[in-house]
Amino acid sequence: IVNYSKTHKRSLYKAGQCNVRKKHAPKYEWLLHMQDIFTSLVESRWRWTLLVFSCSFLITWFLFGVLWWIVAHEHGDLIGSDMYDPNREPCVTLMNDFISCFLFSLETQYSTGYGSRSPTTECPEAIILLIIQSIFGILIQSTMAGIVFAKLSRPKARSQHIIFSKKAVICLRDGYMSLLFRVGDFRKSHIVGATVRAWLLQHRITPEGEVLPHYQHSMQLNVDNGGSDAFLIWPSTILHKIDHHSPLYNISATDLLGTNFQIVVVLNGTVEATGQTTEARTSYMASQILWGHRFKQLIKYYRKRRYDFAVDYSRFDETFKVDTPLCSARDLNQWNVPRSTITPEPSLPVTSKEEIFDDPAYKTL
Repeated sequence: IVNYSKTHKRSLYKAGQCNVRKKHAPKYEWLLHMQDIFTSLVESRWRWTLLVFSCSFLITWFLFGVLWWIVAHEHGDLIGSDMYDPNREPCVTLMNDFISCFLFSLETQYSTGYGSRSPTTECPEAIILLIIQSIFGILIQSTMAGIVFAKLSRPKARSQHIIFSKKAVICLRDGYMSLLFRVGDFRKSHIVGATVRAWLLQHRITPEGEVLPHYQHSMQLNVDNGGSDAFLIWPSTILHKIDHHSPLYNISATDLLGTNFQIVVVLNGTVEATGQTTEARTSYMASQILWGHRFKQLIKYYRKRRYDFAVDYSRFDETFKVDTPLCSARDLNQWNVPRSTITPEPSLPVTSKEEIFDDPAYKTL
């Protein structure tokens, strides 16, 4: 059964971006961003970061150019000034108009070398201004280098290599109704200490009549028998057993066609190469849950290559139909159906590696 109910707007997009816009924020919010300007520039888009740094360079060049012009004007080094004397040693050689003051400001801040235009010992204020601008230029360049490095090394880029299945499925697993979805990692470097969590977001009305929009129901997840910890050397199937603690306990196949909720999935872990924490997110609407389906196997074996494993990502989202009760997990439990009478799809009878590699399903590789 596939849910064809009307899809409501997501609070979290499928790719993991939040669909939440903040309105009527405090008027001093911009001041808070300015107080943490480093984080603000790291989190902003590249075009805004580069624009801010370009403007900061141009503004500082211009402002210090004005200061150099004032120094030259007070000393009488500018052509056309009443105090101009070509025979007197200037504060800075060949700095006799605003254009030359601007160029000297640029050369000082970038330390590109002065050439014929260079400071002299005639003006102590020029030496002090030279020291101030040199220090200021180093601060701006080091800040820009740090922000660019932080943006390039952000774990956000690493999370883009973590994928989730497009659909989730509900079927029987070990005699229990279960919700399953897949997660995989494309990179060769692994995510260390990966943990998967999930919440079901749905409107809830309390016995007192209070409406709680997007109420968060925690969902217990398991990866095989290892709890919520995932070892992503190959794609893992994440399982949520629908028991009396599950928010899906009262939902049947018919109810799924008309209900509206969103399941938010979050994977946290540490990037093996950098040691930084990364987070990957996705969500499933009720219309993206397939009732009575199961994921196809995608891990195959190469017998001729020392029993190497192969992951076929073309089958990552593929499912097939299986016999599944259409009632809710609650009704299934109330009928007291023995688990032994609920016959799930038989698993592959494996007693040794040889039986795996001799199976016709794997001899095609």
